Amino acid sequence: MMLLAAVTGYLIGSIPTAGFLGHLMGVDLRSDGSGNPGAKNALSTRGPTLAAIVLLVEAGKGFGAVWLGWALADDPGAIAAAIAAVAGNVYNVWYRFEGGKGLGISLGILVGVWPTVLPVMVAVIVTTVLIARSAGLAALATMAGFIICGFVWDAMDLPTGGVATGPGLIVLTTGMTAILIWKHWRDSPLNPAWRSGRRTPA
Repeated sequence: MMLLAAVTGYLIGSIPTAGFLGHLMGVDLRSDGSGNPGAKNALSTRGPTLAAIVLLVEAGKGFGAVWLGWALADDPGAIAAAIAAVAGNVYNVWYRFEGGKGLGISLGILVGVWPTVLPVMVAVIVTTVLIARSAGLAALATMAGFIICGFVWDAMDLPTGGVATGPGLIVLTTGMTAILIWKHWRDSPLNPAWRSGRRTPA
């Protein structure tokens, strides 16, 4: 059942909802703007309404994947489905294994799996953006903070408010970060290619 939970999570994560919503609003998020099918590109190409819709739908996919995984295989199934959903979003089979950056779906996953960590993540993002003026650096700092929180919550047995507990948090944080980190590194000032102008931040 764990395998079924993971496959279900991947398929949910790979549903090309951002592209579909963009087409409804007359924009191709795969070619317009940065070419990234996500809320940030939706904001830059069609404004806050489309961005909010894309973010909510992507978050809904993450939340749904978690709870279907949990229904199939309890807490381990929820974690397997969560990690697989991120993989489906970032390495999307319908987009030839290209896709979004996984932030919207990660929001929905955390609402279902570990909502008590969300204020910490928001604080890290806001603080890094204010200091570094870089969304790419903020994403990388948040991923580092995410892994640290996994160890802290596990060691101190802090409440998660969701279906993940204990060592499962370490599996969740390291698994999600391993999938997300390349795209965010690629479009951050820490990447020499990005600094030289050979990459366009998405």
